[in-house]
Amino acid sequence: MSLEQDLQKEQVNHLDLSGFTLVESTATVQDTVKKMRQQAHNCAFVTENGVLKGIFTDRDIMRKVVNAPEVWSQPIETVMTPGPFTVSTTDGANKALELMDERHFRNVPVVNQQGVIQGNLTHYAIIKYLSDRFPESVYNLPPDPDQVTNDRIGA
Repeated sequence: MSLEQDLQKEQVNHLDLSGFTLVESTATVQDTVKKMRQQAHNCAFVTENGVLKGIFTDRDIMRKVVNAPEVWSQPIETVMTPGPFTVSTTDGANKALELMDERHFRNVPVVNQQGVIQGNLTHYAIIKYLSDRFPESVYNLPPDPDQVTNDRIGA
């Protein structure tokens, strides 16, 4: 089976979906960043009554918060990215990978058929899947596979 077929067949819910912080939309930016640091996550899903409303990532901290100390006390919903793209737990990993590649996302919320958050899909989860699925190919690759020496080295 080819890599492309494997990614089409593998459902998103079989990948590692951990690594996110959950906060309510009324939480302050400061509290959200503090919670993200405590849990060692680079992304927070912002909810309102259990429904996903937005996403706040380490990129948002760099772009919207670092040079704007006045936002620290504001609700997280003022700086979050509203209505984030999501993938379903039953979607193929290839669909999630295409979305991440096209939109330059590092975190994609995963939801079930009812819209309930199931996890966070990261590029690390996809790399982990590939390295677990094809260990010989991944672990035995030289740093530069196209490099060829002109001279014989050694004996």
